[in-house]
Amino acid sequence: MTDEIRPFKIKISDEELDNLNKRLDLARIPDNIDDVEWDEENGVTVDFIRRTVSHWRNGYSWREHEAKLNEMPQFKTTIKLSATNKAGQTFDPVEVHFAHVKATQKPASGGPAIPLIFIHGWPGNFAEVQKALPALNAAGFDVVAPSLMGYGWSSLPRQPGFNMFHHADVFHHLMVRLGYDRYVVQGGDWGAIVSRALLMQHPEHAVALHVNMPYVTSSELSPEESANLTEAELAAVERFQWYKDYEQAYTAVQATKPRTFGFALHDSPVAMLSWMADKMNLWSDLENLPGGGYTTDEYITWTLLHYFPGPTTAIQMYRANFGEQMKQHVAEPAAKLLARNRVDNPVGVSHFPKEIVVSPRVLFEKENNVVSWREQQKGGHFAAHEQPELFAKDVIEFLTGQWKSFQANL
Repeated sequence: MTDEIRPFKIKISDEELDNLNKRLDLARIPDNIDDVEWDEENGVTVDFIRRTVSHWRNGYSWREHEAKLNEMPQFKTTIKLSATNKAGQTFDPVEVHFAHVKATQKPASGGPAIPLIFIHGWPGNFAEVQKALPALNAAGFDVVAPSLMGYGWSSLPRQPGFNMFHHADVFHHLMVRLGYDRYVVQGGDWGAIVSRALLMQHPEHAVALHVNMPYVTSSELSPEESANLTEAELAAVERFQWYKDYEQAYTAVQATKPRTFGFALHDSPVAMLSWMADKMNLWSDLENLPGGGYTTDEYITWTLLHYFPGPTTAIQMYRANFGEQMKQHVAEPAAKLLARNRVDNPVGVSHFPKEIVVSPRVLFEKENNVVSWREQQKGGHFAAHEQPELFAKDVIEFLTGQWKSFQANL
């Protein structure tokens, strides 16, 4: 097994682009349904799909966005874990795709650059961090942004049972291979969960964590705890309940029948667009985005970052971690194993008000050593992309301070 780090650029072939355009030309968009307002009960509208597909076919340039993505230096490397699933099957080696963007200045704490691994979630991608990179690099951070296994240009083992803890091990090996024996971590969505697993398994190396989705599976509050919730926490509890009532069905689908559902997303770019855009719109703080919402190009580019590599393996992550049928492949379901352990290294939280899944601080602290909790006034689930300045400021202040304390205690 080679430890080689191979330069990589995203380069979609002309043949693939031609195939995409043919599918867009032949898209079957229904015209026999009521075109109601876009809301949690009905999802994307016919008008939105028609307008977006028209722009996609006649005004959008993938090559322009591909070039922008390739401004981030990207690489691939092969990592082999020794771990096995419950059946004793050894996992295939994985091809890890990642961006590696180095600091442009020294950190305020002095010394060499601070290694930071940024871990995204679903339906996000490694490029979520791109808008925040100038600030992070100027503050002295070397940023490593991998694609989760099965996402983008990272592969997924064929063997069942590859869960959040295996992702965490892969990312630890990646950081060590890059020469970072000690590092800090940032995560949102799945990234927040994988990050906690990373600190649990490698606390001597992953020295501090910042998350923008502070979630634990426990939801039981005592009467006293409920009475002491802040206004922001009460709003977060209400939004979490909205998410569970109207938005969480996708989790059940992706955790139980990812392959069946994946055929539709894999075959149809319009299906992928509708699934993606629905989540982007309802999980974001649209009114505080420039122009009051995402651009049509943003919807399309995020869609293609799943569609071109193939979206089916990405949604397998829900089955591997939450699917009941996975009990035959793992000794203990990953979500339960995560809840039974605690992160003892320092954890910082930024709560953006339109985040969909937020546990009250009193619950999150039971499983994490929370030393900082900041309430933001705007922003949603895709914080690094939606509010890159606020996101970067919180990450820089918290992780620079923690890195300085860690270095002082060596």
